[in-house]
Amino acid sequence: MKKRIFCFSLVSLLLLSSCNQTKSYPLEDYRKTMPFHVGFKILQLTDLHYCLSTDINQTNAVVKSEIDASNPDLIVLTGDTFMAANKAIVNFTFSFLDTFNIPFAFTYGNHDLQGTYDTNYLHYAISQTKNALFVDYDDDNLYGRSNYFIDLLEGNTTKYRLYILDSNSYWKANSFVGYDVFHEEQIQHVENIASTYGIVSSLAFFHLPLYEFKVAYQEYKEGLIEGNGVNNEKCTVSYTSSDAFERFKNVGIEGMFIGHNHTNYSTLDYQNVLLSYGVKSTSEIYHKKIGYSVITLNSDHLKLTDIEKVFINE
Repeated sequence: MKKRIFCFSLVSLLLLSSCNQTKSYPLEDYRKTMPFHVGFKILQLTDLHYCLSTDINQTNAVVKSEIDASNPDLIVLTGDTFMAANKAIVNFTFSFLDTFNIPFAFTYGNHDLQGTYDTNYLHYAISQTKNALFVDYDDDNLYGRSNYFIDLLEGNTTKYRLYILDSNSYWKANSFVGYDVFHEEQIQHVENIASTYGIVSSLAFFHLPLYEFKVAYQEYKEGLIEGNGVNNEKCTVSYTSSDAFERFKNVGIEGMFIGHNHTNYSTLDYQNVLLSYGVKSTSEIYHKKIGYSVITLNSDHLKLTDIEKVFINE
């Protein structure tokens, strides 16, 4: 069942049921590939928040400086690229990112669909670019909008796998509103990929923090685990804990990279998984300390020293 797709017609039961029709796609249809090399660099940009009030030229200049300085092999946008935007802003932003001729991957945050466009428009707009690595089937049977993976290949061997996942947005029950969790079919999808293509060193990129990000930071403050950086605001985790962390860890995911909390910068080694907040990459919305993260892949396993966070306006 796709999230964020609502059927409002009460006229026809047939019309209502047609909105819920989904199908299963082969795992191969969710797979993208790139060549791997030692020193492969991933630039994580997060929470750009392009919106109606954005000074496009100024914000694009900031993003350009981050891309030029890091010179990455791949750019990953970990959610909230947009908030209260319109089609023109979406089109301009994706066209701008495309000009760098660097592959870029995109996943959704909790604000990306809060614009003056329908739920499929971002999918349509990004599909018009030549450099996007992106998969989003409007009619598949997975919850969420982007649940795909990128295999980094050395010959025919996958050296690293990058899972690009939709951590969803809001969960509502009566008058309570909280942040959602990964749904069971999404977790099973990741497990099926690992079972089919083999367990390899893997990273996951999504937007909302898992419950373990909160637990890990408390242990870090108590000196129980290694890490670096600081969290300056509450870690706004999902409305409940889930088994996603444990199951992701069991299929080789050794690094999880998120956004969402704009003033949190920690990277923590929790149960041999690196839990890393990205650096908010523009000054839109709240918090003006901005920058980016670079993940450099040098060996078969990710290390704490492979993750660099750069602040461009300290």
